[in-house]
Amino acid sequence: VLLLFAMAKHLARIHGTEEDKVNCPFYHKIGACRHSDRCSRLHHKPAFSPTILMKHLYRHPVRQAEMMGGVMTTTEAEKLVDKQKAQEDFLLFFEDVYAELSKFGKLDALHVVDNLGDHMIGHVYANFRDEEMASDALQVLQGRYYDGRVCQVEFSPVTDFREARCRDYDEESCARGGFCNFLHVKPVPMCLIRSLDDDAEEDKRRHTWEKEQGDEKQDENGEKSDGRKEEIVATKTTKEKGGDIIKMMINVAVVVMIQMMMVVVDIITPYEWIKCD
Repeated sequence: VLLLFAMAKHLARIHGTEEDKVNCPFYHKIGACRHSDRCSRLHHKPAFSPTILMKHLYRHPVRQAEMMGGVMTTTEAEKLVDKQKAQEDFLLFFEDVYAELSKFGKLDALHVVDNLGDHMIGHVYANFRDEEMASDALQVLQGRYYDGRVCQVEFSPVTDFREARCRDYDEESCARGGFCNFLHVKPVPMCLIRSLDDDAEEDKRRHTWEKEQGDEKQDENGEKSDGRKEEIVATKTTKEKGGDIIKMMINVAVVVMIQMMMVVVDIITPYEWIKCD
């Protein structure tokens, strides 16, 4: 038992590290591997996670320059990029995605990577407050179109981005450039994130208020409808009562007429018999 406990403790310690010969450490840390399905180690895709990965969603300006300029090196493509316009386009993209994802719940982090490797380029990581929010976002966004491309969304094993980020890139000193295997997270001004959070909260409050107003209006319409139904029922009841009274009066009149006829018969009949005799 002690031996099994020691083995389990050892496996838990090395899980997702270079010592782990079974599970892929890169997929465990960053949710992507340059070997993809050809990797000799296992990629355990989580069934649930507070983080979703939207693969290749962001159009990287360097890759766009490579496609427009034909065959050229990455360095040559980088020279063709208008950095100011690229930054403006990126911030517009970030605002658009942040606003859409905020509809599903509170975002703790939204990271767009600056990597150029085929297995990571254009990746967007969204870390929600809880797994249910992430699950709702995945179900709605999976298969939708954004900017002319189909959204490929999956749960990501990454929950702690401190282990996934390239520290050298954050310090602007990564020697590998865009082909680094760790996340090069594009920086976003904190003032913009706070503004987007405020807008999301305002939209949520407005949506809640509109829903409450709609429910109240529906209740009022329901009460009016119930009132009309009661009036109709009351009218029907009054008509039915009137019909019953008329029927009763007719019955009484018929009985009275029958009785009167019987009286007349009783008076006339003796006279006729006397006359006949």
